[in-house]
Amino acid sequence: MYLSKTRLLAAVVPALAASVFGSAARADETIKIGLSVPLSGSGVVWGKGADWMCKKAAQEVKDTGGVKVKGKVYNFQCISYDNKYTAAEGTKVAQTLLNRDGVRFMAATGTAPALAAQSLTERQGVLFFTESWGKSSKGPKFPMTFSLINSPFEIVPAMIQYVRTAHPEVKTIALLNANDATGREVEAISRPMWEKAGVKVLSSDFYERGTTEFQPIAARLASLKPDIIDLSSVPPADAGQVFKELDVRGFKGVKVTDNGSGIDGIVATGGPAVNGVYMGAAVAFDGPSVTDHQRKTNSEAHAYLGESLSSPPIGYYDVIYMLKTAMEKAQSVDPKDVAAVLPSIRFKTFYGGETGFGGKDIYGSNQQPILPVYITQIEDGKIVDRARIDPRKD
Repeated sequence: MYLSKTRLLAAVVPALAASVFGSAARADETIKIGLSVPLSGSGVVWGKGADWMCKKAAQEVKDTGGVKVKGKVYNFQCISYDNKYTAAEGTKVAQTLLNRDGVRFMAATGTAPALAAQSLTERQGVLFFTESWGKSSKGPKFPMTFSLINSPFEIVPAMIQYVRTAHPEVKTIALLNANDATGREVEAISRPMWEKAGVKVLSSDFYERGTTEFQPIAARLASLKPDIIDLSSVPPADAGQVFKELDVRGFKGVKVTDNGSGIDGIVATGGPAVNGVYMGAAVAFDGPSVTDHQRKTNSEAHAYLGESLSSPPIGYYDVIYMLKTAMEKAQSVDPKDVAAVLPSIRFKTFYGGETGFGGKDIYGSNQQPILPVYITQIEDGKIVDRARIDPRKD
């Protein structure tokens, strides 16, 4: 039964984007990129966006001549399945991609699905890219694993610095995370960071993904009367509902979602209550620094997704250029050869220009892309840039 559903997903997702990106490129060979992403539930916009951006970058590579390795030309094919943001489905998707589709390069969204897949990818020598927000999937023990996007180790310190500067009066905070591997790891990172910054943590609660009634959660958070409420790992649609319920209860403090990645989902469920929310994974596409390529791509993506691009889908654009650059440097499409050169490359990033990998001081090895951190805020239902922190690119 599972395989029939999986085949249906494999057929539906590529078909949805076919009108945008056209047919597969003519090349000597095709390199399959397997995507384990949420194509249902509260994280669906990230999964659909990941599939779309992967195909967008693959088309760009095709249009500029493909990947050239030892006289051959390769193009990329993105294959996406729904991991439902769970470990169980993440395992099934990984098994399908690796054993049936034969992928040797894979990417995943969600800590639980990523950890479930990683035990297979590392053992089988598959090059694996994750959007896991935790630290447990990184380091020298996992030489075949690399990150796609910023994690709380990059986002939370920037958010804390900005909020503390903009609101020097704040002294207390309440945290809310999803009760899964992602939420648990994010909480373990963000809580001590807020405490170290001199902000007292009044509570650190968890909720179940799939929750539809947020009144009890909001009532508890509001009753504590914190200066800040941080919905650390809560998806946009859920975050909007929480902030709406908090507004009903008269909460007037600082509102933060480090995981905030888009305006449409959070506004759709939260309405005016989300005005003022600070987000750590969203990108504004109407400022003077936005390039024509970024603006055009975002416009196309919005027409397909119903929401602007954000950090999670952008990571799947970048992974194509990570692979192209590393393959051409290694002059190999063997995953182990590609993994060996990845830490030393500089690749084209959707954020503009080129960048490379770092993070050895935090994770023990250079597996983290060096990307800008954006602090944005919702103002009158729109995203407004508040700060862009560009880390040093060594």
